[in-house]
Amino acid sequence: MVEPDQMPKLRCTSCGSADILRDAYACWDENAQQWVLHSCYDFFRCEVCDAESKRVDFLI
Repeated sequence: MVEPDQMPKLRCTSCGSADILRDAYACWDENAQQWVLHSCYDFFRCEVCDAESKRVDFLI
């Protein structure tokens, strides 16, 4: 099992912030009675610097 401090961390490619957002598409599952993630869109957006990118940095 990987320790939490050894897990990769997403970072903004512009400012290095960990506050990253990503748009996604969810579908209602009648059997489970909850929203289920269907797919994620390509772009990421940083909440701190508002930069938009198709990639983020992964730090370990």
